[in-house]
Amino acid sequence: MRDGDFRVRGKEISRIEGLSDAVFGFAITLLIVSLEVPKTADEVLHTMRGFFAFAITFALLFGVWRTQFTFFRRYGLEDNTTVLLTAVLLFVILFFVFPLKFVIGAIVERLLAHAGFPDPTAVNIFKEPRAGLLMTIYSVGFAAVFVVFALLYRHAYAKRNDLQLNEIEEFDTLSTMKVQITTAVFGGVLAVVNLVTYLLPDGAASDRIAMVLALGLAAVLAVLMRGQRRVRVKRRELVSRIRREVEA
Repeated sequence: MRDGDFRVRGKEISRIEGLSDAVFGFAITLLIVSLEVPKTADEVLHTMRGFFAFAITFALLFGVWRTQFTFFRRYGLEDNTTVLLTAVLLFVILFFVFPLKFVIGAIVERLLAHAGFPDPTAVNIFKEPRAGLLMTIYSVGFAAVFVVFALLYRHAYAKRNDLQLNEIEEFDTLSTMKVQITTAVFGGVLAVVNLVTYLLPDGAASDRIAMVLALGLAAVLAVLMRGQRRVRVKRRELVSRIRREVEA
């Protein structure tokens, strides 16, 4: 069985992976838009405003789960290091998932307000004195998730001989680790910028935080897209070279 160019080593669900699936399932239940069925059209429309925040947080969680799923399928590791790093990852997910929905919801509310769909009952948390500190904490959480993934892939690469990784698998493992490190670094940079924003004198705090978020996201996407293009080019060259050697 193969996953692209990777030989699947984790063919059965391990106990640690089963626990991870249960934790992710529990985390997703915390994202439910509303526990009560709306009774009027206005309540339905108000509930639907929460759909956008739900969709974004669900996509983020699903992306993290998919990354972990791919790791277990490709490497099938169940040693103490893998268990420890998985425990750290699950702790971070559970600690940040519900507050993350709150933050994403606040960001979506600001976007809807600027788009001409304000909600008079919504509170603009970005005008609160500690908004910058709040965003710093969640930036640290964002970085922590990708630090754990980077360590997992580093561990898999360290055990490449035991796992009998071929040249392409080694390249993919290193490339994935570098992507995780890059994302974690930008999360850390975003945390530092948000902290500096928080420590600045009061005045237009909401605008500064919004600008930091926008620029930070744009920078992360730009660097990741550029890095992925370079990785794809190098990978094609590697695959072509190996095929030529096999044919020869």
